[in-house]
Amino acid sequence: MKNTSLNRLLSSLDQYEFFIIIGHEEPDGDALNSQLALGSFLKRKGKQISLVSTGPFVRPEINHLEKKFLKHVPAHLPKSSTLAVILDCSTLDRIGYLADEIQGFTTAVIDHHASGKSFGDITFIDSKAPSVTFLIQLIIEASGETPTPEEAKLLFFGLVTDTGFFRHLESDSGRVCKAAGRLVDAGASPKEAHYRMYGDRTMESRILLGKLLSRAESFCGGRLIIIKETKEDVAFFGKNNRDSDMLYQLLFSVRRVEIILLLRFETENEISVGLRSIRDIDVGAVAKEFGGGGHAKAAGFTWNQSFHAVEDSLIHIFCTMLNQPGEKH
Repeated sequence: MKNTSLNRLLSSLDQYEFFIIIGHEEPDGDALNSQLALGSFLKRKGKQISLVSTGPFVRPEINHLEKKFLKHVPAHLPKSSTLAVILDCSTLDRIGYLADEIQGFTTAVIDHHASGKSFGDITFIDSKAPSVTFLIQLIIEASGETPTPEEAKLLFFGLVTDTGFFRHLESDSGRVCKAAGRLVDAGASPKEAHYRMYGDRTMESRILLGKLLSRAESFCGGRLIIIKETKEDVAFFGKNNRDSDMLYQLLFSVRRVEIILLLRFETENEISVGLRSIRDIDVGAVAKEFGGGGHAKAAGFTWNQSFHAVEDSLIHIFCTMLNQPGEKH
């Protein structure tokens, strides 16, 4: 499969009449707002769209969006005039059961992940883009249009979701900041986006945050921190009170820390592992070794064995990469 140009994608958006717009499982602000913004833009062009997501919509900043999405691909769509657009997915399995439901449709992939396995009939992939909403903005602007105020808000929120409100950007991010400025000019509010990301949380979410911080363990000479959210935490606080971004933000302010691992109980047979880095360690490459994926500085995977087994493996891997002893610091 070839990584086709933006021009070919634009031609495809003109060519098809019906669109199925899909994001990944356990969606975040970038995936959902990419779907919503692209859907809005295509509607303005007279297209008929179906927004589809497997969910679950457990993140507090996006759970109000669930009603806007279908759980399944509509059965009546004609395959010859329908394009299935898959957003923010580096592999087809990231859309879960929807992969079976789009068989026979022409597919387009819009993504910004460096890792993964290429798929799709039409691809627009830029691993240097900070978010898929950034790519959707480029698509709208390359079509000669300006995002509407509502589209600008959606695109801006997806951008700040994946950049940690710009704190993950490097010095070569001028084009990103200029794009953000155009969204603000078009109607996006940084103040509103910041409150949606970090405000309106429950007291229970802050108590859970404190408990997790109190359990943080340091390894590799203080350069690696590991946090575990247990079955008991999930039973007492639920998953809606999770606040990963704030947890990472607080722990990366600790002196010397370069890598954070967040291990979470999901079900009796599954643990989720989030990996974050702020220096030169490529956590996406490590996640790929465990069947996951993501970016160099933000990645994840799922695990079907114990906390202890995956923790020991990751401590060994990262302490070796950091050339540090593996003992608790």
